[in-house]
Amino acid sequence: MKLTSKKMHVSVEAGRNFSLRHYWASLFVHFGLRKIILWLLESVYNMILAPLPIAGGAFIRKLCYRPLFKACGRGFMTSPGVRLLHSYNISLGDRCSLNYDTILNGRGGLIIGDDFTTGPGVIVWTVEHYYKDSARRILEQGEHDAPVTIGNDVWCGMRAIIMPGVTVADGTVVAAGAVVTKNTEPYSVVAGVPARIIGRRGPENPVK
Repeated sequence: MKLTSKKMHVSVEAGRNFSLRHYWASLFVHFGLRKIILWLLESVYNMILAPLPIAGGAFIRKLCYRPLFKACGRGFMTSPGVRLLHSYNISLGDRCSLNYDTILNGRGGLIIGDDFTTGPGVIVWTVEHYYKDSARRILEQGEHDAPVTIGNDVWCGMRAIIMPGVTVADGTVVAAGAVVTKNTEPYSVVAGVPARIIGRRGPENPVK
């Protein structure tokens, strides 16, 4: 399944006095009642379920979150501190494992393949602000969806960040602390800010 970026809401019309009330009203109009209810339920789940220990907590989190996902494969595993945002727009493959304090934001659309594994503190984000009009405050300029696709057998190291609009190819290893701003190549190892290729997986280029 391929995700395409689309323009999201613009918080206020040009020339109109801006307030946070206008901003939040535009969000509620954009999402609609069903997604707002799911969003609120998810917020309660995050608050209650995130602190639960792995023993028992992983099963309870899976049981509660599974109905909220757009799709969820077998073997879903979470550690304490995991937070899921807009999970109704997240599709997960089989055997996805989210380590401590991982955050997945599905607001713009997020597809994850099989055998996705994260280190602690990984963030995947799928929405961006418009910001180029210097005559208007950033909140006034609105936002746009920037979907993320993550392939099969991907490992993201501790505190790695996957930025909006990126496709992480099959077999990619994202080093700890890397910020992925561009699409990766299959079975590449990327590191740095912004992330760049530093190696490749395979018998001739083993991951150390």
